Amino acid sequence: MSLAMRYAYQEHSYRQTFKISRETRDSAPLFVVHVTDGTHIGRGECGLQSLKHETQASAAAQLEDIKNRIADIGSREELNRAVAATSARNAVDCALWDLACKRSGKSIWDLAGVRRLDKIEVDITIGINAADKMRRDALAAGGRGYRILKIKADADSVLDRVAAIAGAAPDLRFIVDANEAWSMAQLEALAPTLKVMGVVAIEQPLHHDRDAPLAGYDSPVPLCADESCATRESLDVLAQRYDAVNIKLDKTGGLTEALALARTARERGMGLMMGCNGATSLGNAPAYVVGTLCDWRDIDSQELLFEDRANGMVTKNGELYAFDSKLWG
Repeated sequence: MSLAMRYAYQEHSYRQTFKISRETRDSAPLFVVHVTDGTHIGRGECGLQSLKHETQASAAAQLEDIKNRIADIGSREELNRAVAATSARNAVDCALWDLACKRSGKSIWDLAGVRRLDKIEVDITIGINAADKMRRDALAAGGRGYRILKIKADADSVLDRVAAIAGAAPDLRFIVDANEAWSMAQLEALAPTLKVMGVVAIEQPLHHDRDAPLAGYDSPVPLCADESCATRESLDVLAQRYDAVNIKLDKTGGLTEALALARTARERGMGLMMGCNGATSLGNAPAYVVGTLCDWRDIDSQELLFEDRANGMVTKNGELYAFDSKLWG
């Protein structure tokens, strides 16, 4: 089977400005990849990782390199051996999974060995804003049936913002995502009160290069690694510092490594979160597959975008419904 590949860059606008501790975005930069065997076409999608300083130019260069070698690479296994875990590899890896489904006539669930769930509970992200704006966003999310919210946080006014949301939506559960913005002292001060407020997990409180103190900390709220976690190679260290890991396809370099990371982390007794990186439903369909294995699913970016793909996934009452093969897999 001789393969050929093409790719294109796109930007998808957010419904409202999306702010986290280290950046603000009005749109999601994405690449779409098509891989063909001459008869069938597989599709994949990736974003850009600001943490790894990925840019449109750098991702395009990586995709061009893979494109020039795709006939020799030929398979997901060889791709993962030959190419580092980057966003570019993610798009190609997922396109190869989609192509394999189309060539074999089998579903992604059969090929991946994962039980299909018709729907999974997901959260919705509340970006950083003034406390009253975050409260109103939380109320709107609760009104749409979401039962768990991911609250983005920086180092300022954390308790005021969470309290405003918790007071308005006392029956909901919350994940607080600091995106590396806190110090160890701030975590120790905040965690007990956040637990009382209904926070069920704190995501990446410390910078990924400075999270060693977590190894000796007994947190009242489970800690989840995001920026500190990329592939299975990091698990030996992470298991000493965190209770759970956030898996993202751009970080793992595709569905192949994401599935392996999820299964290996679970064998170690760690909790699992499935995240996303500004993807449309095309990029989040493989995330749904991994999400069926997880405790928390932050697969909401298609809901935050102004416009999704044709045949996109649907969220109702805080539950994301499974995709079909018209979209992917």
